Amino acid sequence: MPLPDPLPTDPEALEQLYQAYRDDIDAFDEAEFKRLVDARLRAQGVDPDLTPAQLFAAMSESMNSLLMNLYAAANEAPDDEASAQVQAIIQLAEELREQVAVAMRHSLAGDD
Repeated sequence: MPLPDPLPTDPEALEQLYQAYRDDIDAFDEAEFKRLVDARLRAQGVDPDLTPAQLFAAMSESMNSLLMNLYAAANEAPDDEASAQVQAIIQLAEELREQVAVAMRHSLAGDD
């Protein structure tokens, strides 16, 4: 599937192109896919050329924000069962945050 040149800048149009291109395995081209992914990132206000350190910092900030929202949700849970469910999600999110931190340290240190 040939992609238009230039690609649209509208996030919804890019998402539609992405879905169609992703599903067209026979016509997949890595360079075109990267061009499409980069355009989607730009449309969302993300620099596709982030350094690994910048990317991990953004991921870390996102995880912290997610956890803050989960803690607030746990405090506002209507009953013990709902609170326990949110606490279980918090535990998973904290584990994921630690895994991301380990991956970040390894990546930035040059370990694979």
